[in-house]
Amino acid sequence: MSESDENLARLKRKLERESAARTAAENLLEVRSAELYEITEQLREEALQVKHLSTAIDVSADGVAITNKDGVFTYMNPTHASMFGYAYAGECIGRPWTILYAKDTLRRFERDIFPLFQQNGYWRGEVAGIANDGSKVHQDLSLTAIADGGILCSTRDVGIIRRREAQREQLHEMLLDAERRDALGRMAKSVGHDFANILAIINASAQLLADDGQADIFELLIERILQSCNQANDLVEDLMHFDTEPEQKVCSLNDLVRDVSELNSNQFLATQGFETLVTTSKLICETDPTLFSRMVFNLVKNAREAINENGSVYLSLEQIDKDSTVEPDFHPSAICNRGDCQSFPAARLIVRDDGVGMSQKALDTAFLPFQSTKGTGRGLGLVTVDALLQGQMGRMRAFSRPGEGTMVAIDLPLLDARAPRTFPNSINDPDKPSTGAQGALVIDDDQFQVDLVVTLLREFGWDAVGFTNPVAALGVFKVAPWAFELIVTDRRMPQMSGDELVLELLDVRADIPVVMSSGALASPLPAGLAATIAKPLSREKLWATLHKIGKTAPAHPPLSANE
Repeated sequence: MSESDENLARLKRKLERESAARTAAENLLEVRSAELYEITEQLREEALQVKHLSTAIDVSADGVAITNKDGVFTYMNPTHASMFGYAYAGECIGRPWTILYAKDTLRRFERDIFPLFQQNGYWRGEVAGIANDGSKVHQDLSLTAIADGGILCSTRDVGIIRRREAQREQLHEMLLDAERRDALGRMAKSVGHDFANILAIINASAQLLADDGQADIFELLIERILQSCNQANDLVEDLMHFDTEPEQKVCSLNDLVRDVSELNSNQFLATQGFETLVTTSKLICETDPTLFSRMVFNLVKNAREAINENGSVYLSLEQIDKDSTVEPDFHPSAICNRGDCQSFPAARLIVRDDGVGMSQKALDTAFLPFQSTKGTGRGLGLVTVDALLQGQMGRMRAFSRPGEGTMVAIDLPLLDARAPRTFPNSINDPDKPSTGAQGALVIDDDQFQVDLVVTLLREFGWDAVGFTNPVAALGVFKVAPWAFELIVTDRRMPQMSGDELVLELLDVRADIPVVMSSGALASPLPAGLAATIAKPLSREKLWATLHKIGKTAPAHPPLSANE
């Protein structure tokens, strides 16, 4: 091969190598371009997410700020700045966080807060800051450590929340006061009207008695005066028992029903029927005997007034061993349910009449005060049903149909049905403390709060039970006060306020420790509280409170150093 052929071959191989290298470079460039595009898109998405997050933080209802390791603000959202009275967040950027707190608060940071923060990397609690104008800022503050040595601060103005709660509580009291005034006004109007009618009859009859020409009707006039006096006595009796506090006593329902039956038996016409059927088994219940008797009396009285001259009323008392439905002997068009009964066996009282019956609207209002469905009377008689059910666990079911009559069934747990399964020691001897009792009673109208506190107390070694109805809880406590060694209760509850409940509990047992946990702990607080816990309640707060009042159960699990 000539020298020129060798040079040509050499150039050809070089060209092939360069072509291959160019192809490889183009492929690598294409791969790198694709990777760069993916990275660019990912950065664009992350930048968009950061922008959204930044916007969310900027418009957050909570104040958010970040300091560097030297304690200087590097970021602050508008809410945080506004909370402390600054028009712009930039007024605080580059300045130390200490400008927001007074000297005594700064000493608290050094003495109490920072040691825990440095140990755990997190701290949360309530502190008072100082606004730009010198006013106090009550805040719920959270501190979180950042990897570079800085601190993430999140804060909420609890002063606003407290003011709103106070305003809501004030509004609630105003509404209650308005309702009381309205009730008193309607009662005064109703009572005044009834008394005016009664006095008019007495006055007219007395004037006729003074007329010798009316001697032939003297007996009738005297009877009218006596009837009017009896009506006045009934009115006074209703008023005396209206809205009275139930007084729980252990009593036999059989005897009470028989007594009421005898009182009513002579009130019926000879053509009317009144049948009473009372079980021979002794039905022992803890209830207000006076209130129960008046309730039965008023139910029978209403039934008697609803029937015609040939009508009938049926009264019965029996024991039911398990929950069972009530089936009237007519197809009801109106139904009303009140209260709840979950313990059995129970006593079942039934009052049935075949009178005029009631519509749904009339039945719904029949058990409310000043809502008489008869066109006469004060509408106070059947209020005793609600009063009885509010004082203990029980239920009422009423059925009616216009033209066919009304049936009312009331179930009340028997004393020996409720107690032995839960509080044997206390029921057998209610005046003697149970030696091994570590029971705790938790009361809050919020089911979540009840479950939370019950769970924590059980974790601490307590045998805790919870109620969302303070009236029901009070009923259980009255039955077995020595079964409990601790009570944790909310303050604002619809059925009964915590203040009223505490007084009732301490009246039953003065030495029971009562802890009030609420978001509304403004003074004045009820006397006799062992401690208070501001909501939101936490494991640490509850444990510290129990430790403070000396109520850490002996079986509690060991706590970590942070607790």
